[in-house]
Amino acid sequence: MSDLLPSAAATPNPRLIRARAKLLAREDRAMRAELIRLRREAGLTQKMVAEMLGISQQAIHKFERYDSDPKLSTLRRYANVVGAVVEHQVIPDVGQSEWIAAQSEWEAVSEMSDARLRAPIAAIAARNDGWTGSKRADFALAG
Repeated sequence: MSDLLPSAAATPNPRLIRARAKLLAREDRAMRAELIRLRREAGLTQKMVAEMLGISQQAIHKFERYDSDPKLSTLRRYANVVGAVVEHQVIPDVGQSEWIAAQSEWEAVSEMSDARLRAPIAAIAARNDGWTGSKRADFALAG
């Protein structure tokens, strides 16, 4: 398994890099939208959240804009105030980002079943280097 990572990192695939960028941007927007939804459901205003964080209401407004790119620590602090936890997961990309990013209807990776994630990973693994799909999928989905 360990020899997969150096070869993937040594030869960057521009298609996969673009697909990952698209996927990560979608996931970031979806996460911020969910945090805003939770804030509203909790009955918290931007001003209330700002006061709890010790920042201005304008800073919260900027955070909630569609084009914001907050730091991870800011996301986590905001999530804490609205009663949420931001989880992290790092998995090697063996081609699944290209498949997910190409889907016409967006579905967050976190909402996809293991079976839906494993299918493209297994197909990519089979055509790439002979790894069995289940071993590659298990490796890719290991948290």
